[in-house]
Formats: sequence, C-alpha cells, structure tokens
Amino acid sequence: MPMKVAVLGSGGGALAVAADMSRHGRATTLADFDDFMSNLEPVAANKGVTVTNDWHGPEIHPVTVAGSIPEALHNANLIVTVVPCFAHDRWVEAIAPHVTAEQTVLFLGEGSGAIVARRAIEQPTVIAEANTLPYLARPTGPGSVTAFRKLGGVLIATLPATPQDTARTIELIEDVWPYATATDTVWNTVLANYNAIDHVAAMIANAGTLQNRSGGMLLWGEGATPAVVNVIETVDNELLALRKALNSKEPRRYQDFLVAQGFAPDLGPGATLFDTVRASKLVVSYAPTGDAGGLDTRYVTEDVPYALVLASSLGEATGVPTPVVDGLVDIASSMLGRDFRAEGRTLATLGLDGLDTTGLIGFARTGVFP
Repeated sequence: MPMKVAVLGSGGGALAVAADMSRHGRATTLADFDDFMSNLEPVAANKGVTVTNDWHGPEIHPVTVAGSIPEALHNANLIVTVVPCFAHDRWVEAIAPHVTAEQTVLFLGEGSGAIVARRAIEQPTVIAEANTLPYLARPTGPGSVTAFRKLGGVLIATLPATPQDTARTIELIEDVWPYATATDTVWNTVLANYNAIDHVAAMIANAGTLQNRSGGMLLWGEGATPAVVNVIETVDNELLALRKALNSKEPRRYQDFLVAQGFAPDLGPGATLFDTVRASKLVVSYAPTGDAGGLDTRYVTEDVPYALVLASSLGEATGVPTPVVDGLVDIASSMLGRDFRAEGRTLATLGLDGLDTTGLIGFARTGVFP
C-alpha cells in the first residue's frame, strides 16, 4: 500500500507539495475549508495538479480532493499543513479532534505552527515543522503551479525535540526532499525565517519607492543596495544571537543559507553578504498592489506580527537585545496604521509566558507547557 498523505491548504505551496508527494508515489489528498474549496475545484476537475518548471513540466500529477477535512485525515500517515501563520490556530482547531497517535503532522512554511499544534494535540502524535517551503512556488492558473526546488536550507524540527520523532519525520519525507535536514529545536525553525530576515527590511527601507513606482522594482540581485543589505545583516545577527542564547547548534547565517538554497553562488570566505546578495541568482521583483501602496503584503502583514514580534518577545525573555527587529516592528506598524505587537504572536499568545532562557530551552526539548 502506498503511503497516504493529506495536504492541507490550497495556495501555491500546498499545490506544489501535493504534486511532489504524488510524484514520489504517495496517495495524496488535498483539503481546505469550505470558504477556500473553490481553489481546489480545478484540481478535482483535472484529477491532479499541473506543475510547470523544475521537474519536467507541464505535467499533471494525480491528486484527489477530499470532501471534508476529516475525510482527508482518515488513515493518512503524514499530514502536511501548508498555510500562512495566521491560519495555524484555525487549522489546529479543525484537525485536533481527528488526529491519531500514529500520525505525523508537519507544518511547512514559516515556523511556530508546531507550538500552536502541540497545545492541542498530545504526544505520541509527532508534531514537526520547517522554517520554509521546500520550493519557490507560485500559482500559474487554476489548479496549476510553478515550483523551483531549493537545494538546501530547509530545516526540520520536532516538538519535543527527540531523536526518534525527528527520525520518523525525516523518514517520511527524505525521498521527496533529500535537501531537508534535521535541526536542534523549533527555536531554529522559528528564527531561521528567511522572509522575516530579508523581505521586511527590504520592503520597509524601500517603502517610498514602492509606493511611487507602479511598474515595480527589483529588491534583489541588481536591485540590492549596501544600506538595505546592512539592515538585513543586522536582523540576521539579532536572530542568530537569539538562536545561540537558546542553545542552538545550527551555526549557519543567512548568507550561508542563501547559498545552501541554491539562490546565490559561493564566493568564498572573504565574500560579504552584499557580494552574495548582489550575485544572487534569485532576482526578486515586486510590483506594488493594494490600498497601502505596496506595503499591504504578507511580506509585511504576516512576517512582522508572526515572525519579528515573536523574535522580539524571545529577546525580552532571554535578555538578548533586538533593537533593529523592534524598530522594524514599530515602523511597519506606523506605516500601515496597525498595532502589529497587539496583533502578533508572542510567547504569551503561545502559552509560554513567564519562561526564561532555561525554561524555553527545556520546553523545546520536552514539549511541556508551563
């Protein structure tokens, strides 16, 4: 019998994951909430997901669409949740009554979903998360996606961080994503958040240009500037300091991850982050949309409250200064007229309020809430 995989979500990332799972012999089912099921109607009609680029596209990979979330979860060996951070709580509430002890739940995208899930789903169900998607994935049409594989930099952590749970998770995905590697704890997957490191700084620093240039602009490659890269590097330094305080054994910096993912060449030990970013094969262009003139994007409205606010909260708990992270949160809040600190994810909203550095390290190891 083939392994059964339930993929939850209907965006580009979920479509790419479902197609890749199918391509590797899994019996794969997609599911979403009723208010998003129209996104999956083309998949049901085509009896699969159409993929272009990367792996011999365009090809249709067989994927079924479940009539309900419990139907998708039934007898699934692996449940992959590919949704934005702000949807974690809703999804955990939906799946918690149906998940069994034998299943593994993996959150892909940005970290901290495993912490939300562990509040509601008890051991021995394995709960895991990654720090990023395994691809650059974008919808290209109804039931269709383009997906470019990363070569590395995809970190997998389980909560609690036990060797057996981590090994079980890796075993389920290693033939699909051989470039996904185990990391120490969920604090690495929470803090090695690439969008929070680079996109927020780039968006905020270029806010005036974004709001006045309807044709879009380059944020990477030739569009990079030394001043913006300085901010990115400082954010990376602050998040790296948090990881070290939380006993991380993962020494790589953002520059190392950029190379590991295959987005930039390895220019040698003397290369600066600016050298690497400037030589990047990843040329990110951004065209402003929406009422906020380009800033009303998930690169700000998700990454600030769900990544940088959480990093700031970790800084307060561990005594690690995060002045630039704090500044980006406050500037983004001011620019958009929102209180991202009040909206965002903190240790308190995760049920971890009052823990110091020792307590946070212990929680990642045991998965036991205070």
